[in-house]
Amino acid sequence: MTNRMGRLLAVTGLIAGVGLGSPRDATAQGKIELTPFAGMYYTLTTMADDIFQDGSNWTARQLTAGAFGGRLAYWVSNTMGIEAAGTYSKSGVRIANSGGDSLFFGQGTLISAGARLLYRPARTNLHAIIGAGIVHRGGDAWQGGEKLTKPAVTLGLGVRAAVSPKFALNLNAEGNVYSFDIDGSGTTFSSKMQADVTVTIGIPLTLGH
Repeated sequence: MTNRMGRLLAVTGLIAGVGLGSPRDATAQGKIELTPFAGMYYTLTTMADDIFQDGSNWTARQLTAGAFGGRLAYWVSNTMGIEAAGTYSKSGVRIANSGGDSLFFGQGTLISAGARLLYRPARTNLHAIIGAGIVHRGGDAWQGGEKLTKPAVTLGLGVRAAVSPKFALNLNAEGNVYSFDIDGSGTTFSSKMQADVTVTIGIPLTLGH
């Protein structure tokens, strides 16, 4: 987990550095933008730390996987915007121990969707993200599962990086924080806080000025 956190912090630092160093006039944004994107999904937490509750410490975790989706943003002013976004990832589930031995692997999906506010400070290409939405688990790993859709709080940081005067890329690092109980309404496990992070690159397409 320490290595994973280090990589994510490095990506976030890179995004901030690019945003502070990029000229605004080379990356002018439209009033309405559609941004398809692709990237990677990561989880910073386990869903259960001792799934057999016998001290053997077999853990259940969502797996790192590719992710893709889209965002539709409307800039109310030069600094404030509103956005709807959705992300899909084929993230499976694995039960494993600290030695790397796997007991179970199941194909799965993770879908998140929500609405958020965007704040873009003056004279930078950075934008901060805060919002709310849902996270839904599906696929073979969750067949017969209960309460698979959970409300989530979204926090993130993004930057618009100019590739040319007429072409830019949006780099985003976003996290969903929510509570999830691996056995739904069962009493074997309790809800556990989850922290999922998606790092993406998108191509903003202007729909209106």
